[in-house]
Amino acid sequence: MIVLMKRKIDLLKVMNTFVMVAEKGSFSAVSRELNIVTSAISRQVSDLEAHFSCQFLYRTTRAMHLTAEGNRYLEEFKEVLGRISTLENSTQQSDAELSGQLTISAPRGSVSLGFLKTASEFMAVHPEVKISWLFLNRFVNMVEEGVDLSVRIGELPDSSYIARRYSDIKVHFVASPDYLARYGEPTHPKELADHRCITDSSNRLPKRWRYQENGKEANVAVTSHNEANDGDIVAQLAAYGNGIAYLPTFLIQSYLDSGQLIPILKNYEFDSVPVSLVYPANLMMNRALKSFVNYLLENKTQGSCA
Repeated sequence: MIVLMKRKIDLLKVMNTFVMVAEKGSFSAVSRELNIVTSAISRQVSDLEAHFSCQFLYRTTRAMHLTAEGNRYLEEFKEVLGRISTLENSTQQSDAELSGQLTISAPRGSVSLGFLKTASEFMAVHPEVKISWLFLNRFVNMVEEGVDLSVRIGELPDSSYIARRYSDIKVHFVASPDYLARYGEPTHPKELADHRCITDSSNRLPKRWRYQENGKEANVAVTSHNEANDGDIVAQLAAYGNGIAYLPTFLIQSYLDSGQLIPILKNYEFDSVPVSLVYPANLMMNRALKSFVNYLLENKTQGSCA
């Protein structure tokens, strides 16, 4: 006898995702808002359907609409989520009483996004909240390293975390004048496969660089002639003429200003890349963290993100 086990899911999280899909009418719209890949949104809805043994959505290549059961459950889910929101709001009766220790990680150089100033304002209002900052240009395992909140760049895969879009930045292909004089300047991203590239091993896919062409996303597999787990080091190696790098503005602005690095393939850059506040998908997250995240999002300052 074969027993099929249902995959364990965060029920409230997937309920909320389904409600958003029903209201917005597409997976892609929710994907953009939550900054999670579209396939992850679809999988969450499928997990919810499997959990309740019901089909909530009719899906075709052209359209998507709610089934009769989907409509019925949608109202039930809205009521449940509404009650939870009311309960959460009732626990915030005295923000002045907020206290606790938060550990927050962010890429080095990312303070230009403005969150440090906003965080300082929050701490002035809530002096009993203590924050430990980790500025690291490498991947941070939030669970193993005890991190409560992480500032992350780029589209995120499906995970047990929630990503709230905070800002947008530019990411550039760059090289030094010396490198370009010796090896020539590529005219299309596909040519990067034949160039000496410097990769950041702290990225999820360090040797697959994304670009856009005619409004469509594409990628190219590059070869690492130099690799480091620190974006600052990658920028320095590029400035020293070791190869081509793919880095956000805040890591290379000083090199661009001095002429040590030159942007290339500008027509293939994305207009913007999302920056997200990432934290555990746990509705029992402490009040200090929840209030801090909401404060950052409600009081965003304009950093130098171009």
